Amino acid sequence: MSESPNVDRQLREKQTYNLFYSAMTARATPCLADHGWRMPIKFGEIHDTYAGVISEPDFVLYDGDTCLLVEVKSGNNIEERHIRQMRRCNELTIDGVEDELEAADVQEKTPYDGSVRTIDRCIVYQDIDKEWVGNCRNEWENCRERLEELEEEAAVLTQDFGGKLRRVAGEFKSGRLQNRFDEGVELPENPKEEFVLTENMDKEILAIAICGIWGEQSIGHEIPVMVNVNQIRDYFSPTFNVPPDRVNRVLYYLQEIGACDHVEDLTYEFSRDHISEMLQIMQTVRREPVEDVLEDVDEDHIPDEHQATLDMVSEEGIADGGDKDDTDEDDNDDEEGSHEEDSDGEEGNPDESNQG
Repeated sequence: MSESPNVDRQLREKQTYNLFYSAMTARATPCLADHGWRMPIKFGEIHDTYAGVISEPDFVLYDGDTCLLVEVKSGNNIEERHIRQMRRCNELTIDGVEDELEAADVQEKTPYDGSVRTIDRCIVYQDIDKEWVGNCRNEWENCRERLEELEEEAAVLTQDFGGKLRRVAGEFKSGRLQNRFDEGVELPENPKEEFVLTENMDKEILAIAICGIWGEQSIGHEIPVMVNVNQIRDYFSPTFNVPPDRVNRVLYYLQEIGACDHVEDLTYEFSRDHISEMLQIMQTVRREPVEDVLEDVDEDHIPDEHQATLDMVSEEGIADGGDKDDTDEDDNDDEEGSHEEDSDGEEGNPDESNQG
């Protein structure tokens, strides 16, 4: 079985998020947080009932005055859906954004009151420069058309490991932001891993994350570490609302490849007995993607996450002295692909159509 390029795309996407986030930390120069910026929303949805628009920027930065909506891409190929994403950001109203900041408890998370005077937006591509933009604008016809459309909607930035987060095309509404990103923010060579999942919470990256968290915990303990679907979902929330079906299938996959043992229902255990399989998880998911392995498994053998999750919630309610019939509100969110079609998918190098 050939190795899956999809896994490399997932890893690249995750690294891209972490690189951008590092601009908020002391690893960057100048650190955006030192200039008053906070990040109250990560991978959220802005439901603007005033404009009738739903926008899903990867990050929302806020400094008490301006909301900066940021979309981050792991490649350097401008796509039509990127333009649509930024157009939706432009359609948001101040009232709608303020409501979303309030829902995100911005007053508790930041020193600010949640009032907004300006909404700005930018899209960040990985490892492009002025020369790339020049080629796109002057030599690659399809690329030029897309770039010009994108510039109407957002400032275009680039970032690179050990390089700078800086503007290369388009403009900010705010002169302050324009100056900041014209000067650029120096980024670290090796950013800290703040995010272990991708926006779409792909199964392979989820398998790597589970082994990296609960698997590594078990290596330092003689007693196996037990974890269930709900505990994993709670761990990643609220940044990532991972559907229970996805966690369930990934855990069963990890059992199938020998990285953990199934205890009962939706509970699994990680132990030293599986050190080799856990440490090799990255190579394994490349060689054997999750669904490739599970397609050979009788679906009846995989625990029913619907009933088991309800049973677990019910037992927790009894333990807490509850007397009402609890249901798991997230059971309706177990469909694959919880994001709309414009959410970030495969990012690659510029396609041939961009090059004339």
